[in-house]
Amino acid sequence: MRIAATAKVDLWVVVGLVATAIVAGRGTPPVEVSTTRDIQAAVLSNGFAVMEGAPRDRHVIAVDWDGQQTLRYAVPVVAPEARVAGTAGGVAVGWLENRKLRIARVTGDGVLGEASEWGKRVKQLCEGTVTGEDHWGIGFLENDGTVWIVSGPTAKRATGAEAMTTTRTVWCGVTAAGKKRALMGRDQHNKMWISLCGPKSCESAVQVPIAKKDTFAGIACHEKRCLLAVRDAKGTANLGWYGTATRKLTWWKPLTDATPDSAFSVTAAGPDAFAVGYVTREGATTIRVIESGSMVRAWADPSSTDVPALAWANDRLLVAHAGGNEVAPLPR
Repeated sequence: MRIAATAKVDLWVVVGLVATAIVAGRGTPPVEVSTTRDIQAAVLSNGFAVMEGAPRDRHVIAVDWDGQQTLRYAVPVVAPEARVAGTAGGVAVGWLENRKLRIARVTGDGVLGEASEWGKRVKQLCEGTVTGEDHWGIGFLENDGTVWIVSGPTAKRATGAEAMTTTRTVWCGVTAAGKKRALMGRDQHNKMWISLCGPKSCESAVQVPIAKKDTFAGIACHEKRCLLAVRDAKGTANLGWYGTATRKLTWWKPLTDATPDSAFSVTAAGPDAFAVGYVTREGATTIRVIESGSMVRAWADPSSTDVPALAWANDRLLVAHAGGNEVAPLPR
């Protein structure tokens, strides 16, 4: 592995504070070679990025707005978990190493730029990432229960910000929320909360209306609304339209065609719509969902049984899947 001492990642920091400590595990888990090839997607200033592979065989791929591949680089990161981000300087990767979050730009095939380090005794990465036309972000949970988001601009025109929030948490997740960022957590009693973070601070954390017996499966947000993916106690997959201002669910709707073991990929697709990727009995699919509850198929692959990774920007939807990376028009 070659690490070049060049090209620091352009960063600013969003901080979330948590009120209670979490018991740490002992040391860093050993690296294992997974047979599952993870696929993640992110927005770049001039297209999209995809990271795919297993810990000892990861690659990043960049595509332009028309879906044409512009680069493919090996990523010399063997940590069990990693996150991809589209920064103002290009594709970056974040991972845990020696209880620190490390973030570095991918500057060549198997080459990373100088890595920045974040945290004191990091327990785990937050699920998901912040990715969109304005900013990116990677979240992590400290051993003392503090949740942090390391964040920065996707394009040069974006500006930095700081914010904080306080709640009890043992699990964390992050996602974009228009020009804001959504910080999520779950407490020891399996109650889930969400807080939207703006330029100066985060809003008060509010409880997400998910029953304790239900299983959270995915979320994407705008400033005023979120789309939730949840499995109920019977295993049925449901989507819920949640108003962040009203703090109420507008509707719950079952996804009756989802397979019992399907995961979900959810992304915002403009200010009034979301895209959801999952697996049906007829293969992988992606649907566009709007506030009325209307769901229209936007992409499908009958031969695939893997959940596609999604990202949306510039009125285009990236669908990254085992068979390739496709960019489809999806106006806001």
